[in-house]
Amino acid sequence: MTIYLTRDAVASSDDLLEYRFIVPSGTTLAEVLQIVLAQLYLATIAGSKATWVAQLHKKPVAVLAQQWQQPVLLSNQLPLLPDATGIVRLHFRYYAQQDPEEVLARLRLGPV
Repeated sequence: MTIYLTRDAVASSDDLLEYRFIVPSGTTLAEVLQIVLAQLYLATIAGSKATWVAQLHKKPVAVLAQQWQQPVLLSNQLPLLPDATGIVRLHFRYYAQQDPEEVLARLRLGPV
């Protein structure tokens, strides 16, 4: 299964905005997010408090924070379904230094 990542830019010199990799069929969203963290795909910032929201098919599915070890999924029932082209597209929205707990609470109430 092909995973295609995009993310918001953090600074003008930020040039790694797209990334693609392949995972075995049946890989979970949590596993993909761990790969994203391990690959250091998300930009980090001074102060170590960057907040990101992962979006699958343009819907928020997880909150990741530079100061957290693990992403927090908004639901445990989120299958990684490819789009019409056979690709799973994940976009990471940058929430600057917003408190990730507050972002998570807002998302659990509805889209931000």
